[in-house]
Amino acid sequence: VVMQPKTGHILAMVGGREYGASQFNRAVQSLRQPGSAFKPFVYLCALDRFNSATMLSNESRSYTIDGSVWQPRNFSPTSENLVTMRTALKKSYNIATVDLAMKVGLDRIVDTIAGFKFSTPLSAYPSLALGAVEVMPIELARAFCVFASDGLLPYPLSLKEVVDEKRELLEGRHMSIERVTSPEKAFIISSMLQSVVTEGTASSLKEMGVTFPVAGKTGTTNNYRDAWFIGYTPDILALVWVGFDNGDPVFATGSGAALPIWADLINAIPDHVSKRWFKVPPGVVKYLICLDSGEPAIQNRCMETAEEYCLKENVPPYRCQIHAGPFERVVKGVKDLLKLY
Repeated sequence: VVMQPKTGHILAMVGGREYGASQFNRAVQSLRQPGSAFKPFVYLCALDRFNSATMLSNESRSYTIDGSVWQPRNFSPTSENLVTMRTALKKSYNIATVDLAMKVGLDRIVDTIAGFKFSTPLSAYPSLALGAVEVMPIELARAFCVFASDGLLPYPLSLKEVVDEKRELLEGRHMSIERVTSPEKAFIISSMLQSVVTEGTASSLKEMGVTFPVAGKTGTTNNYRDAWFIGYTPDILALVWVGFDNGDPVFATGSGAALPIWADLINAIPDHVSKRWFKVPPGVVKYLICLDSGEPAIQNRCMETAEEYCLKENVPPYRCQIHAGPFERVVKGVKDLLKLY
């Protein structure tokens, strides 16, 4: 599915290999689990309370659900027990994402995602954070358009007008959009999804000739039944799904199966890609963080630092507590104590 994110216009859609063999359009009729491609919506829900430098637990733990024990696992083993939200998303850590979902609240996540107008029901289970829900590919593409269009959800538009032989209008469709989130939150998610492409699970994209700024997310479901990649720029968004109708495994990840198809597509339509990136909205600030703590860095004390974006109202009030001096720690402790009274 290829769309203009700001208008919802569908530029291309391929729902199968051969129409003569099957008229089933998988892009708009199939229901598939998105896996990790669903994670950005969970991270969006967290931006009211947290920021992309907030530390999450990546240590294994179990959850009891309806009397059964469920234990999420990362796709690959890692020694990182504490990671920032940005790192958790770009490396697609399952354990850290579930930790975030439980901190945010599952009911809150369901309520927020309802605004994206998925037609399939969502249940408040921890596995929702890992994409254990069925969605239509066209609806997933539409939902990602929100991040690329300053928080606006477009209506997918494939036909503008139906006219008769006299060119008289029989039926028409017009562009329709509604606000789902703020431009500031949409920008921060796009910034985090750009890290997926530059440093994370989709970093091989640059080896495929895509060197301009792109935001995107891979997705792989249990037993390799579904492989996804959704990528976008300010001008264009494309979703690729690879799978079998009967659920047989494709024995490939989203980065291995869907990503190369996405790269071939984008490289074939250079006129549709301006290679621009998103402008920083006025409600977003950029600051330097300490990679050890995720908190604002202290000059000449924090050695490992990086630039980070944050909503103005969510900038941490204290500098890095790992590298802070004793006096700064005492001041923070007193202020935290006063908040309790």
